[in-house]
Amino acid sequence: MERMGIAVAGFGAIGRKHAEVLRSCAACKRVVIVEPGAQGRTQAEGMGFDVYPDIPAAWRAGGLGAAVIATPTADHLETASQCIERGLPILVEKPLADGVEAARLLTGRAEAAGVPLLVGHHRRHSPVVRMAAELIGGGLIGQPTVATVLYTVRKPDAYFDIPWHVEPEGGGPILINLIHEVDQLRFLLGDIRSVQAMQSHAVRRLPVEDSAVVLLGFASGAIGTITLSDCVATPWSYDLASGEFDLMSGKAGLVDRGRDDTHFLSGTQGSLTLPNLRHYRFSGEQGWAHPLAVRQVPFEPGDPYRHQAEHFLRVAQGLEAPLVTGADATRTLEVTQAIKTAANTGQAIPV
Repeated sequence: MERMGIAVAGFGAIGRKHAEVLRSCAACKRVVIVEPGAQGRTQAEGMGFDVYPDIPAAWRAGGLGAAVIATPTADHLETASQCIERGLPILVEKPLADGVEAARLLTGRAEAAGVPLLVGHHRRHSPVVRMAAELIGGGLIGQPTVATVLYTVRKPDAYFDIPWHVEPEGGGPILINLIHEVDQLRFLLGDIRSVQAMQSHAVRRLPVEDSAVVLLGFASGAIGTITLSDCVATPWSYDLASGEFDLMSGKAGLVDRGRDDTHFLSGTQGSLTLPNLRHYRFSGEQGWAHPLAVRQVPFEPGDPYRHQAEHFLRVAQGLEAPLVTGADATRTLEVTQAIKTAANTGQAIPV
């Protein structure tokens, strides 16, 4: 594979992660940062990156073969379009855009220009999640019937000093965090056709919700729930339980790994948990009066961000098709925004 130069637009937490991982990939020749903000520019320069104020400036400097868009979501369409105009393959962070119409427009522009577009739903690159999808698709738990997901964390008070984190149009755990769970469930169990939700502002009393409970109806006939809150003292979020938050924060061991699961996927012949991949089934006759056997499904652990980066480099070289397309990510965004509408209105929303 030919080595290539990559621009990373946006040097917040996720932009830094992309830049650090890409810089260590054998197929990446160099990484440059696109960051107009003084603080981000100073941080990037301190880490040894060349920094440019925008995509056109980075392009004029030469040597670019692809770009990662990790700017605020509202800027995705404009920044990605600048890359598309220059024929640069792009990895766009999730959410793909700040609305379904913008996501469709971005996807259409990439398709019309023949520019590869990968969306950064990084959990689909996780060895654990991919193994779970393979096992469920292969009938390990029988007919998938019910799913239960927990996303419960305590965000620090300073998190809410960032203005957009408290804006109803883009803040709150439904729009910021739930999209991960929606996409993961779609990958594991198939498309979602209807949603209902209830939300609460009772703890912080901000314009955005603290907590929500979501009901999901899958096209297959399975049903599911997601309970989420960002104001509670628990270890029960996939990011924490899987160690992915450690990868982002650089702080290892925030939670004692290996004890807790956050995703419980149940079917007619068994059940499977994530992130620990515990498989439960009856060893003989089925029924609640008979013992359930449990085993740990073996898997090879790995950093999903690194797997995603390596996949993106192959996509940019035309060696692989994107694992997460613009159309697929738009569908995840559509479901997530329908959940927000359901929480605001109290109505069941078909999607």
